[in-house]
Amino acid sequence: MSSVTPARRRFIGSCLLLGGAASLRFAASAWAQTWPTRSIRLVVPWAPGGLVDSGGRIIAEALTRSLGQSVVVENVSGAAGTLGAEQVARANPDGHVLLMATSSLAIDAAGGRKTHYDPRKDLLPVAIVADTNNVVVVPIDSPIRSIQDLVAAAKAKPGGLEYGTPGIGSPAHLFSELFAQTAQVQMLHVPYSRSPAMNDLIAGRLAVMFATIPAATPQIKNGKLRALAVTGATRFPTLPDVPTVMEAGLAGYSAGQWLGVFAPAHTPADVVRRLNDEINKAVKTPAIAQQLVDRGMTPLTMTPDEFAKLFADDVRKWSAVIHAAGIKLE
Repeated sequence: MSSVTPARRRFIGSCLLLGGAASLRFAASAWAQTWPTRSIRLVVPWAPGGLVDSGGRIIAEALTRSLGQSVVVENVSGAAGTLGAEQVARANPDGHVLLMATSSLAIDAAGGRKTHYDPRKDLLPVAIVADTNNVVVVPIDSPIRSIQDLVAAAKAKPGGLEYGTPGIGSPAHLFSELFAQTAQVQMLHVPYSRSPAMNDLIAGRLAVMFATIPAATPQIKNGKLRALAVTGATRFPTLPDVPTVMEAGLAGYSAGQWLGVFAPAHTPADVVRRLNDEINKAVKTPAIAQQLVDRGMTPLTMTPDEFAKLFADDVRKWSAVIHAAGIKLE
């Protein structure tokens, strides 16, 4: 008869389990010390030349220097940014395939956009890179000269004030709808999809746009558009004389679009921490920070947990806006 009591067997089993778990953690940590072992693919789920592409290339260049391996930007556009995101969500979670994403990812989750992956379960927030405002602009000869004028014009003509966006469920659409809900007005959404709305705004065929700062700034400076306000909580460095929407008189309104790096779910925690450290160092570097500002972005750093909380908060925020407006994401 065995002299080992049941309690003793449970104790030995617990020790073996703890030892096994410790060995796995040690192995993962040791492996993470050798990471990366090859080039890293940074997927930008939009076409070259835009805001996300610019931010992705800035970070890829910085990581190439700091990690000692090439970080290659790959543009995988299509399906409102979900095609590239799905590739990353389905990739091997070893830290060699990453995603440069924006608030659109939270909007997709909030609106239940049909995808073959779940942004909240299949992707892991690694590091935020920047935040960016949009800017509320009207044609230069418009009688609307302030946010208060815009609210008054919308109230005088319910549902008749037309605003253009890149498409249904885009950040510009949600920023505009949040404005309408906050001001308790109705405006008419005109989604443009592939054709630019800016030309119609300049020509006076649209009343207003919540445009990205890089797209609108040249038209503001050359006198074709008038900037009424920026959508974020603070003024933007390259438009210092343009107030925020809140400063301009609409209390409680704030809408920004973040840019950040995600990895496939189950990527080792040590790899995530190292990536976060390296990206934060890059973003805090004055030369890199200035590159981001020059391209319409405000440099920003967070821990992975802080970024995950921001992502979850955004899902709740935009879910409320989408539900109130009855927006359907395809």
